[in-house]
Amino acid sequence: LDVPWEITWGPDNWLWTTERRGIISRVNPETGEKCPLLTLTDCQQTGEGGLLGLAVHPDFSMNPFVYVVYTYLNDGRLTEKLVRLRYDGTTLRQPTVLLDNVAAASIHNGSRLLFLPDKTLLMSTGDAANTSLSQNHSSLNGKILRLNADGSIPADNPFPDSYVWSLGHRNAQGLVR
Repeated sequence: LDVPWEITWGPDNWLWTTERRGIISRVNPETGEKCPLLTLTDCQQTGEGGLLGLAVHPDFSMNPFVYVVYTYLNDGRLTEKLVRLRYDGTTLRQPTVLLDNVAAASIHNGSRLLFLPDKTLLMSTGDAANTSLSQNHSSLNGKILRLNADGSIPADNPFPDSYVWSLGHRNAQGLVR
């Protein structure tokens, strides 16, 4: 693996991995066999950026979705987005952008994903090398965001009509429950 970032157990008991240059793969933990699933051609690996977090839907057998967060160039500006992909048994397809236009930088992009028991998704974002963004309520940077699995805002988030679950984080690169 070339600069692996996320390594998690997949629903098939293989390791599912991201490589910062944009490759999502499955790895057989017994043989080491690597099966690439998708290369994100718009992924931009710059500094600490690139393909970062990955999570599988908690009801994968009924909803075979894989969620990834990565940096890309948007009008020449490094930006971050959350994308949902469908697993068809051999590859990932049907990319659906759930969240976009999160500021990114060559450092401090956060980008970890974690499903909660209520099947909402947490996403960490970094301050994108701008420490003032973490406390700014109108910015998604320097936060833990909470989304429904379809990308909508949960009605019971602490800030009305906002993805923000918690704020004031410099660069959360780990989420655990």
